[in-house]
Amino acid sequence: MLEREIVIRFTWASVVRALCLSPAVVIPLCLLLYLPWGSANAPAWVQAVGSIAAIIAAWLIPYQHEQMRARKQKEDLLASVAWLAFRVKNSFDHMAGVIDRSEPDDRNRWLFLSQPNSWVIHRDAAREFPLTGFTSDEIALLLSLRSITEFGVSCAETLRTWDFDHSPHLAHDFPHNEGIVFHRPQIDWVLRQLSRDVPHQDHA
Repeated sequence: MLEREIVIRFTWASVVRALCLSPAVVIPLCLLLYLPWGSANAPAWVQAVGSIAAIIAAWLIPYQHEQMRARKQKEDLLASVAWLAFRVKNSFDHMAGVIDRSEPDDRNRWLFLSQPNSWVIHRDAAREFPLTGFTSDEIALLLSLRSITEFGVSCAETLRTWDFDHSPHLAHDFPHNEGIVFHRPQIDWVLRQLSRDVPHQDHA
């Protein structure tokens, strides 16, 4: 599967906000505000509040870590989907250009660059992405990307075996022209949606 490196940054404001909303902080703080400080039992009350805070933290911290891990994993997957979609668009535009020009030399250069194999790699990578843990809109993007790569493999195989001696007018006679017209805007749509949904990323 394609991988991208993600850098997550926390600001002081976000850290303070998280702490202020955390039950491990809010509950003990409320108890401390209402403690009978003038009582002889004040030290025992402080110890009790500390114990309560420790119990809450012992439950809350692992839960928050799991939430952060799941969120980070999803962000990584979406970044990988976006990177694959970008590569698929480049391969799609290259293949469509070869078909439009209808030149045997262009097709031979395309074959030399192992473009049919690239489409198989794209398709297999798209199949690896799980559909669990995503929203319905994100699943629609993944399914669209899978459909595009499946079509790309079929298109590439037809172009690979095209006989220019028998049919020199490739652009006119290519059997998948309607599919190209349909899928070309589809990959652009997938990229637009992913660029909107994937959080800001910086290379380390």
